[in-house]
Amino acid sequence: MINDAEMLNGILRNAEMGCQGIADIRRCEHGGSIDKVLSAQLVRYGKVYNAASRMLKSRGENPQGVSKMSRAMTRYATGMDLRRDPSASHVAEMMIKGNTMGVNKMAQHLRDYDRTDPNITLLAKKMMDIEEEHIKELRSFL
Repeated sequence: MINDAEMLNGILRNAEMGCQGIADIRRCEHGGSIDKVLSAQLVRYGKVYNAASRMLKSRGENPQGVSKMSRAMTRYATGMDLRRDPSASHVAEMMIKGNTMGVNKMAQHLRDYDRTDPNITLLAKKMMDIEEEHIKELRSFL
């Protein structure tokens, strides 16, 4: 079982990875048809990240984000992937894979969470819903 702080940190890291993935793509990508969709998704991830961070801080916990090593590895892999194929279709495919990993990770966390706080459960489910919505939005670019 995972406790409230572990669950909130899982939500926070999930949202942070989404923000980072989009930021990395936008750093390499120069506009394009998918940029508007990614911008809207970045805002959604940011809201969940901020909510998880606030909830952690209100409990006297420090947010534990994604490690520097994981961020660097993700940034490198994204850059290499985009050099190979910078098309909107490929970007959508990359983001769909990331969103799918996020949904799976949230489902695992929810299964292991002791569910002592319904607000945390709601935030986790919202994170999953956002990831699934992002997948639907990105399918149109495949």
